[in-house]
Amino acid sequence: MNVYQIKNEAYTYDVIDFDIVELSTTLAKNSNLSPDTILTMFMSSARDNVEFSHLWHDELNFDYFGKAKEQNYDISLLGRFMIMKMPVYESLKDRLTNFGEFLPVKAEGTPMMLFNLLAFGLEQKDKCLTKYEDGFEDGLELLTFEQNDIQDKFLFKSKLEGTKKVYCTDKFKNIIQGSQFKGLVFDEDLLDPFV
Repeated sequence: MNVYQIKNEAYTYDVIDFDIVELSTTLAKNSNLSPDTILTMFMSSARDNVEFSHLWHDELNFDYFGKAKEQNYDISLLGRFMIMKMPVYESLKDRLTNFGEFLPVKAEGTPMMLFNLLAFGLEQKDKCLTKYEDGFEDGLELLTFEQNDIQDKFLFKSKLEGTKKVYCTDKFKNIIQGSQFKGLVFDEDLLDPFV
C-alpha cells in the first residue's frame, strides 16, 4: 500500500482568509472560554487533536483569499485543516467521519466544509531515520508507517514528523482523482516540503 503526503497545487492561494486570531475572538463570544484560550487551542490543535465542534456555529463567513475564487479548487489544505466544496464533502463525509470533524464555513456566502483531522498514523519507528545537523536533531530523513495501522485510514498525521503534514493512502487518492476533484497533489516523498 502506498502512502502519500498531501499538498496543494503549486502557486495556490489559501481558499479563505482564515485568521485564527480573529476567529478565536469570534468563537469566544459564544463560549465561556477567552479568545487567548481558543487561540492556544488552534495553535496546538494538530499536535493535541483539539476538537472545535463544541465552539463552532454555522454563521462563520470568510472572505476568499487573493485569487482563490478564480482558482476554483474543489478541495485544498488550509494550514492543518482541509477545506472542501459541498460536492466533495458529500462524497467524502461517510469515509472521513471517523478520522476527524467537519466544521461548516462560508466563503463569501458560499457553503463549504472545513475538516479538522484527528487521526494519527503509527510510525514504524525502526525504519524511520532522524536527520542530524552539527550533532543536533533536525527533523527526519525517512518516515515509514505501520501498514496494519494505516490500512483502514483515509487520512492521518504523524507525531514523529511533528503533525505539520497530512498523509493518505491510495484509498483517498483514488477517490479524489477518480472524482476529478481539483486542488490536491499526492507526493510519494513523505517529507519534502516543496510541491
